[in-house]
Amino acid sequence: MRKSREFSSYYSTEYMKKKRILVTYVEAGFGHITTANSIADAIEALNDPNIEVIRKYTFKDDPTLSKIEHKFVKDVKWANTFPLHNYIQMAATHILGIHNSLPFVVSTFYRRAQKIYLKQLEDIKPDIIIDTHYLTSFLSTQYRDKKDPHVRVVTYDPDNSVHNWWNIRVDKFVVNCRMAFHDALKHDFTRKQLMVVPFVTRREITSITESKEYYRDKYGLPQDRFIVMVAAGGYGKSGMNRVIDALLLVKHPITIIAICGTNKHLHCRLQRLKNHTPSHIDLRPYEFVPKVYELNRAADVLLTKGGPNAMLDSVLMRVPIGVFYSASEIEKISTYLFTDVLNCGRSFKQSWRIVKWINECVSDPSILDIYLNATDAVRAEGNGAVPIAEFIQTYED
Repeated sequence: MRKSREFSSYYSTEYMKKKRILVTYVEAGFGHITTANSIADAIEALNDPNIEVIRKYTFKDDPTLSKIEHKFVKDVKWANTFPLHNYIQMAATHILGIHNSLPFVVSTFYRRAQKIYLKQLEDIKPDIIIDTHYLTSFLSTQYRDKKDPHVRVVTYDPDNSVHNWWNIRVDKFVVNCRMAFHDALKHDFTRKQLMVVPFVTRREITSITESKEYYRDKYGLPQDRFIVMVAAGGYGKSGMNRVIDALLLVKHPITIIAICGTNKHLHCRLQRLKNHTPSHIDLRPYEFVPKVYELNRAADVLLTKGGPNAMLDSVLMRVPIGVFYSASEIEKISTYLFTDVLNCGRSFKQSWRIVKWINECVSDPSILDIYLNATDAVRAEGNGAVPIAEFIQTYED
């Protein structure tokens, strides 16, 4: 009887122990958050009773860590306004060599933050850590090496390229295209470490079946007009004013959906501008919209900056893209991928070319057919979060 009780106790504590999957969140542009959510959702959708998913905004619970996250947000906003800022930062990653610069920064400027962060992970006791940001990825490997050698670190790179601060000491590095795969090899990742999946996106986007007309009706948009959506990330920077001012010169009747995000100054300016637009231009400014992909689906084209997640969402909504700004080398490569390689839209250096393109598209909507066919091909590849979730489900080493 005693042996039976001992066996039962051992079985319940060891064999029935859930695998703790920690998905870390950090705000450094909204792409890191949306991809983390997508992966966490896909793991939960497996309904595996042996898995516990823990979602954690790891930089929000401590003032020291919050300062770092605030700096990330500030850097993104600066890059969205002055691209040289980001290029200088990327150049700095070469100073001590591509694999030494980040450890140096963490051991000097972020030393106290690292200690606090590792204590957080120690309290959670994860079995697998999933990161979508280079700094959380590095700190996760520090935790593995210093605290718990049994933990596994899986990193998803939400970009379409690999920069110098992605950590080559992770157990598994997941990329979303062949360009990023070859880029990772150049940065000394091994083939064993690498995993290639389709683009990772939110489950609600891949599950959308409603038509463009449905969402136009839902948001009170005209059914018989050409609709241009303009968005430049959640912060509403990156030359949106310039592009919207240019669109007022379009000679055909159009509706402009302007997504201002958290930029209240831009929203107020566009609200005032509504009263001074030409009679054939219907300008509709929006603040931050949680389900912005629904408005995206209602549009005929999206004009945006080269953020990989914004472009991907539009492509999966079967809406061609026009890119008018790249905040960094990362966004320039992503723009090249979506426009030149995948052929889902065009990129523009001058605003007058955008106006010319929109005039042509309104006059002859069949111009967009080639881009629409390309978006269908991307959507057919499926959601990369699903193979990541299935890998995590069985991942031991």
